[in-house]
Amino acid sequence: MTGKNLAAPRVDLWTLAGLVLLLLPLLTMAHELMGHALACVASGYRPSELGAYYVECPATGSWDRRIVAMAGTAVDVILATLAYLAWGRMKRPLPRLALWIVFTVKGMVAAGYWMFSGVSNLGDWGPDVGGGIGPLPWPWLWRGAMFAVGLYVYIAVVRRAIRMMIAMLGGGEQARRTQWKIAMTIYLIGGVSALLVSLFNPLGIAITLMSAIASSFGGTAGLFNVAYFRRCDQPPRDFVIGRQHAIVAAGVVMTLAFAAVLGPTVYLH
Repeated sequence: MTGKNLAAPRVDLWTLAGLVLLLLPLLTMAHELMGHALACVASGYRPSELGAYYVECPATGSWDRRIVAMAGTAVDVILATLAYLAWGRMKRPLPRLALWIVFTVKGMVAAGYWMFSGVSNLGDWGPDVGGGIGPLPWPWLWRGAMFAVGLYVYIAVVRRAIRMMIAMLGGGEQARRTQWKIAMTIYLIGGVSALLVSLFNPLGIAITLMSAIASSFGGTAGLFNVAYFRRCDQPPRDFVIGRQHAIVAAGVVMTLAFAAVLGPTVYLH
């Protein structure tokens, strides 16, 4: 009976929520500040506005604008790759779950940007006049290629995330419940918190719809595939994360600070 109890994956909901509230603002800031803002500075310009879900850069050269637009997704890809490599070496449950969240969220968001810009011609990768990297010749060809590549990468990320989840939790009813809890907690808390933070932005509903909601509720929709995946004949793993009050507190403080500072936008003059 003791061995049976040990091999029962469990993740405390409060700790999981705190981890999500801690990581997702950091990942968003990495996209905006380490990506767009840093590329703006590296191109010889100074950002004029730093928001929770956007950066205004007065770049005038066509290639400068494209580099700044692409930099956010480039950071997402780098973070997802590093998290995946580190996940394979990590054995402790809490940091392993944190690395899984980074890989899954950043991988889905990066691929989702390509798909979104390919369909709508909006956002960081739009190759036409109204898009982030446009104008480019044959924009419809670029848009079709971007959507196809984004879809392929998105499916690959979802499949890899499921395999990683099974490697952590194993199979069985308890593992399936824990898998559902992890995926849906990330999706719901990430989406709702992004929506609430974005409401403070001074540019109106456009930023909320195109950046916060598109990248959270839309970009991480593949978490539903993770949550409801059922086929697994492996035994359950001994993967237990208990209540971590420090993680819960740090997550609440991080999200509140993110909303208070970058939500209304920082203006640099």
